[in-house]
Amino acid sequence: MIRLFGSKPCVIVLLAGLNLLLLAALLLSTSTPPKAFAQARGKMGEFVAVTAKAPARSYDVLYVLDSREQLLYAFYPTRGAGGQLTWSAPRDLRKDFEPN
Repeated sequence: MIRLFGSKPCVIVLLAGLNLLLLAALLLSTSTPPKAFAQARGKMGEFVAVTAKAPARSYDVLYVLDSREQLLYAFYPTRGAGGQLTWSAPRDLRKDFEPN
């Protein structure tokens, strides 16, 4: 039988080197997270959404800020099941932050 790599320690070193090469290739291919292109069709920065715990309540409220119109909308869950949201009248942030 023909020995291609010589001895057993040589084969172990070659396999360890191959494993390190494969590990490096794996790390390089997964090092950058994928980019998220949310709202790619609209102008960027016109709306911001955030959730927050409602005061003295057990549910979260979804707040949506329309930065162009400077209005703040609040959406909260209805009492019934089904994941429906109800919205309250928007707050006019120009009036809220007007100097007295």
